[in-house]
Amino acid sequence: MTSKEIILRQLQSTSNGIALKFDEKYKSDLGVVTQELATSYNILLEIVHKDKNCIPDNDFQSTLLYWTALNSVLASLELLRRGYTKEPQMIMRNVLEIFAVAYNFHINPNLYQQFITNLGKKFDSSKSITEAKKVHNIIGQQYGMLSQSFTHVGPLHVLPHKVTNGLYVGGMFDPDNHAIVNINLMAITGTLDILNSLLELTFIQHITNSRFWKKKDATTYEYTPNR
Repeated sequence: MTSKEIILRQLQSTSNGIALKFDEKYKSDLGVVTQELATSYNILLEIVHKDKNCIPDNDFQSTLLYWTALNSVLASLELLRRGYTKEPQMIMRNVLEIFAVAYNFHINPNLYQQFITNLGKKFDSSKSITEAKKVHNIIGQQYGMLSQSFTHVGPLHVLPHKVTNGLYVGGMFDPDNHAIVNINLMAITGTLDILNSLLELTFIQHITNSRFWKKKDATTYEYTPNR
């Protein structure tokens, strides 16, 4: 079989088989992550369906950014299901940055105005991490770890999948080695949990039953972990 045929087989059939095996093994874990996603999608749907006059333009753009980020979380899960173990965290780094910008647009309407009036100029989205860190300091630590270990080239990138007869093309599923999958699932779930609290804080005035934040007074909320 030629290399081209191997690649086409990976894309058209092998990858689907890996995903089915993954789903069978990690059904409960996927259920946890997808429920977390569903809760945030529902918050955004409610915001989008409100009277447009009730939502400032910067908050509406935040809604769209959060939606894009949640779709990217789905993309990271899709790659993990298909046997790719480094790429999901590259995407989660981008997800974290999108969440940070969405939150920053909410608290800094002037930044949003600068963004839409200077579309031809480079927008430094990474600066929004500083604002997100004011809510959860761990966001900065997560961003640094994901950047250093996954986005920027490092030791993980010189470790392709290895099999008995050489190197493996594409993603693979090893039924005897679940450590790397578990680490990925925990990282995705943990990052999403923290980021969803940021989403909830952004639209706290529109949410009846908050999972992450307890109101202490007219202007102060206290974070409560999502059990």
